Amino acid sequence: MKKILSYTLLIAAGMIMFFSCKKQADIVGAFGTTEDQAFVRVIHASPFFRQVFNAPDSFNIFVNNAKVNGPLITYAGLFPASNSTAFGYIAVPQGLVNVKLTVAGTVNTDSIPLTLFTKIFTKGQYYSIIVTDNFKSATDSSKIILQDTYTKPGNGNYSLRFVHAVLNDTAGLNVDVYSTRRNANIFNAIKPGQIVNFQTFPYNSQLNDTLYVRRAGTTQNLSTVNGASFGNQRVYTLVYRGNGDLTTGTKARALATYLHQ
Repeated sequence: MKKILSYTLLIAAGMIMFFSCKKQADIVGAFGTTEDQAFVRVIHASPFFRQVFNAPDSFNIFVNNAKVNGPLITYAGLFPASNSTAFGYIAVPQGLVNVKLTVAGTVNTDSIPLTLFTKIFTKGQYYSIIVTDNFKSATDSSKIILQDTYTKPGNGNYSLRFVHAVLNDTAGLNVDVYSTRRNANIFNAIKPGQIVNFQTFPYNSQLNDTLYVRRAGTTQNLSTVNGASFGNQRVYTLVYRGNGDLTTGTKARALATYLHQ
């Protein structure tokens, strides 16, 4: 069952409490009850954010002009937090919604808008906003904005989706995702910006996995996740992100896994 974080303004002893990616206090928007809302998470996967927006690469996110995060969302960050027990979604209004990214100003800490877009969110549905280097694009698929539509896998299985968010790969080639446990590719010939829908795989509590992103059709490894562990009847997104020309450093190409339920 998804963990739902609802935006309800609580006034108690003069303090405002909320959950953010770092679990620090700040002011967030109030959007009423969860019965008539949609649910959203935000992932920062734009290594060239500073160059694209000519601004610092840590941002705030506003929904209908209300700030919803606490601390700035930094590269590789996820808002809200996500772990094995908290799946990291916030409640937002259903229907047509304005979403804005801002960076800190010198007078008003949220005064510099970077980009504004509108999105129709459907009541009761879940969405992932993956901020990429193409976030100024007019299309959801390029931004990347995804509806997290899946069926809970049956007992003895888990589901996995793959997002290729390394957009500046100078080699210009597709990638495979190879599983050592299966001794085979689990995703094949995925191009930059492509999303592969959720697929179901067998679960084994006794075995972890090592996953490799490789040049399509070769054994050339680009990124590795050792000891990958996927839970029974859980649902995940696997994101290949970062600067495709870097092998070390904070923004080097890398694989990251996000839990949905």
